[in-house]
Amino acid sequence: MNAFLSREQIALRSAWILVALFLAACAGRGVLEKVSNSFPFAAYDVYLEADFAYVTNNDGVVIFDISQVNRPKKVGEILSGTAFGVFVTNDLAYIAGENGLFIADVRDPTHPQQLGKYASEGALEQVRVNGSYAYLATSMGLEIVDVRDPGSPTLTGQFVNSGGAKSVAIHENYVYIANPKFGLEVIDVSEPSAPRKISTALGTQGAWDIHIQDGFVFIGCHGAGVRILDLSDSAAPKVIGRFDDDDGGEALGVWGGGEYLFVADNYGIEMLDITDPTHPFEVGEYENLNGAHDLFVDGTLVYVAEGKKGLIILEVRGDRER
Repeated sequence: MNAFLSREQIALRSAWILVALFLAACAGRGVLEKVSNSFPFAAYDVYLEADFAYVTNNDGVVIFDISQVNRPKKVGEILSGTAFGVFVTNDLAYIAGENGLFIADVRDPTHPQQLGKYASEGALEQVRVNGSYAYLATSMGLEIVDVRDPGSPTLTGQFVNSGGAKSVAIHENYVYIANPKFGLEVIDVSEPSAPRKISTALGTQGAWDIHIQDGFVFIGCHGAGVRILDLSDSAAPKVIGRFDDDDGGEALGVWGGGEYLFVADNYGIEMLDITDPTHPFEVGEYENLNGAHDLFVDGTLVYVAEGKKGLIILEVRGDRER
């Protein structure tokens, strides 16, 4: 038997190796397909509670009944002026926007009732609530507002920075804010009236959106892709993984944990395998978007706030077995 291979044999063997590698890479890929969409409007943020999706826009918040995901139906509206962030808990909707923080009673989402308003010193980007306080990401940094009386929210504490904050997340006694200029900032809020900065995570410049789950901080960065940080040390999370796509690295929204992370990259939605958080890689994508600002994931359904098309609902389909 000839121990040497001809050029044709080498080329054929190389081709088979490439096919095998391709098939291996495709194993477990998910397919993102559109289920439905609302009427078109400029949407910035989306949050789900029970069978309703709350979507911010230039007038405030549009409330959709999503009990039938193939037919989202507008059932209510909160007119607060241009709103960029919304959070819903305990039958209350907290709305962050150009005109400050609005709080509305949404026990009946078809007839929301405005309760109170707080006029922030800076433009609000996002809001999260934990216990008695609302934590606001603003153009000036972080504001902590006492919301025990929803009809009369009042400022408790403030952290002013250079660069402002695009989003906010809460873990234990720390609040994490996405500062686009310097990156992820860790703020100790154990004393809400005197929040103090503990650290800035290295390698997170361009930080835009934050999602915390399963002991990790997932950060979407403007122009710099995704960063995954280990939260073992809550006061000083460290980057352990990153993903940079091939279309400029936009990551305006992130949501997920466990096996998959979903990214709103402005041009579409990317689905990343994060089973090994140190080496995330893309396994699915939906590209037919132009202004994917943020998203909310519920099981296999991905709810997208799109800058021109309103609420879009996608579903992960296909074989995701490894």
